[in-house]
This record gives sequence, C-alpha cells and structure tokens, in this order.
Amino acid sequence: MRKALTIALAAGLLLAGTNAFAQISVGAGYSNVTQKIQASGLDKTISLNGLYAGMDYGIPLTQNISIVPGLYYEFSSGSADKLLNIGAASALLKGRLEEHYIDVPFKFMFSIPYQGNKFFAFAGPTASIGVSSKLKGDVKILGFQLKGDFLDMYDKDIFESMDLMLGGGVGADIGKMLRVTLGYNWGMFNRLNTDSNSQQSQDGSSSGFNVGQLIRDNATINRQQFYIGVAVLF
Repeated sequence: MRKALTIALAAGLLLAGTNAFAQISVGAGYSNVTQKIQASGLDKTISLNGLYAGMDYGIPLTQNISIVPGLYYEFSSGSADKLLNIGAASALLKGRLEEHYIDVPFKFMFSIPYQGNKFFAFAGPTASIGVSSKLKGDVKILGFQLKGDFLDMYDKDIFESMDLMLGGGVGADIGKMLRVTLGYNWGMFNRLNTDSNSQQSQDGSSSGFNVGQLIRDNATINRQQFYIGVAVLF
C-alpha cells in the first residue's frame, strides 16, 4: 500500500510539473477485465466488469504528436468461481472477486484534425498498482471456510500487486470539449506470487496460502483490459 501511494504521488507531481501548453482531460468510463489462467492442459478466464475515473495531460511535441501521462482509479468486480476451482486441489467457491487499482499510463498519441474535430491513435505502457483484491462469498478450501466474508489475495500472498500493461487504442475529440476513447491493455506480469506463497509466523503457524497447492505448477494469470470512456477537455 505504501509503495502504491508513493508511485501515485510521484505521478501527481509529474502531472503538476507539465507546461502551460498541456491539455487536461478529466473523464470516466467502463472497463471489462479478463483474468486469463494458463498452465499445462489448462486455459480458463474469469471476466470482471468495472468503472474507472481520472485525468491525463496531453503535452504536444509536434503538431501531430503528443505524450500523455495520466493518473486513474479503477474498480472491477465479477464471478470468481473459476479462479480457485482448478488443478488438483478440491475447491468449492461461490463468490466474487473485487479489485481496486491505481493506473498510471504514459501514452504516445498521434492525432489528425478534421473539420473542427480531432481523431487520434495512441499506444504505450501503464503501471497498474493493485490496492485491493478480495474474494467475497462462500469459500471452503484446504481447511479454510469463509462465509459471507473476504479473502485478501494480497494479504495471503496469492497475487502480486504490481503489473505493467502494454496497449493502445483510438479516439476522437469532438469539438473542443468532449473526448471519446476506446482502448485495450495486456498485462505483462504473472499475477501469481510464485516466490513466497506460504509464510511462517513466529509461533510456527502458516500465515498464507501456498499457490502450488491451489493451482498446478508453472501456472500464470495475466490481466487484460478493454475500456471505453468519455472525458471533458480543458
């Protein structure tokens, strides 16, 4: 959490330090997030629906090319039945996965004006910082039973909180006030924490899950995101 706040603050200072020619865009939209689970003989996905909101700055480099750093907050939620009910482990899960992120995109934009409007394409990386990832519902797995409660995927060292997403998209500025954007991002990092999945406390008891017991060896979970949004230009 401290790391996420530090990066978010640094991004805010970056935006604040841009020059007077930067164009501010403040907006919100819909996102569809797919968690793609892959291993030997295994290929499953879970789909989450969500909302995002935030702002970015368009800093012109030439007449048609700009760099666009930004800062966004994202929430997504959806059925998690397929997430743990895989592999050799006996799992019964009926619930939802709810996730919160701080996204820091850095895009390169190419735009073409046309009859008072502007059409553009963009591409670039996004640092996606997980703030919260929790399972809520009726869970019974490996001796644990949680009914109507939360299982924190970060606290139990199941998921990594940092991801780097690469993507791009297209959009249009309608007049001088409204922007419409359509984009797609692909997460480059494996979300599973494969380094230290079960930690021992001082009294010798386990303080986390072992992902190897939940999901077969060499499994990966990658996050993909499709989004569409509108923004007001200043």
